[in-house]
Amino acid sequence: MSSTYIIAEIGCNHNGDPKLARKMVSTAQECGVDAVKFQTFSADALISRYAPKAEYQIVTTGDSDSQLEMTKALELGHKDLLELVSFARSLGLDAFSTAFDLGSMDFLAQQEQKTWKIPSGEITNLPYLQQLTQIPVERVLLSTGMATLDEISTALEVLTSGGIEQGRIALLHCNTEYPTPDCDVNLLAIRALQDKYPGLEIGFSDHSVGALAAAAAVALGASVIEKHFTLDKNLPGPDHKASATPEELTELCQNIRRMELMRGSAEKKVTPSEAKNKIVARKSIVASKPIARGEAFSEDNVTCKRPGNGISPMCWNELMGITAMRDFEEDELIVAEGFSWQE
Repeated sequence: MSSTYIIAEIGCNHNGDPKLARKMVSTAQECGVDAVKFQTFSADALISRYAPKAEYQIVTTGDSDSQLEMTKALELGHKDLLELVSFARSLGLDAFSTAFDLGSMDFLAQQEQKTWKIPSGEITNLPYLQQLTQIPVERVLLSTGMATLDEISTALEVLTSGGIEQGRIALLHCNTEYPTPDCDVNLLAIRALQDKYPGLEIGFSDHSVGALAAAAAVALGASVIEKHFTLDKNLPGPDHKASATPEELTELCQNIRRMELMRGSAEKKVTPSEAKNKIVARKSIVASKPIARGEAFSEDNVTCKRPGNGISPMCWNELMGITAMRDFEEDELIVAEGFSWQE
């Protein structure tokens, strides 16, 4: 199986500061991710002045301003974004941005962006989905937070009927709460998506606390992991407290790479590392006391002990009553005609 694609979601955790964003890119690369992702939006095109803040946004930023006012402070200029994308690519990272309004989608399309992330909030936005189908894409990551299977299927139908090949789409299981309580992470939904959409790649956009859920998602078969990233959970802004620190992101990347090895395959087989221990750990039929030639093997004179390079205990019943061909000392491996030694 190919390597898990790990995305550090910088999002708006740069707080509108290009220097902070640049530092986040270089730090994310040091943590071991494959890609960094930004968010491109015009706050006025994204949010009505009547839109309330989310509950978690009030917790993290207070209620003295509106969602629109809060978000305006997080905008990143187009020129700054392009410089950050170029910088990230110079470090060997993939870099792309999520468009949150149609004008921003136009801008990113003009830059010939090839990887597109559809955020959970846009999965029911028909004009948004339709416009994306008019753009040459190499890959679409569709986040499914807050969505039912019917809503996911409808969005997929819009994308594929508009010309985006199914094989270019990855569904990301997601819960849109920041941070997501453990009881709502629901990782087994990854299996449900795999069963429902067998032709699609399935991933996980992780809003939970820590690195555990991402590694577990990989164990379940997720091939894309996205994690919000911050340099400091105490920075001002709505998403920092629910984001991974550099230490946490490093742990997440390391755990995922270990999990890729641990996951293995669906084949149950004896591995090379354990094969050498069969003789040590398994048992053979041995003499429990001295046995004379011509004496019959019985429960009174044989038992099962290590090592496992003699007659298998699975041959116990067949051995009973067979005549000993020679003398055996106590603890000696039994040898009998017609019984081969274990490998």
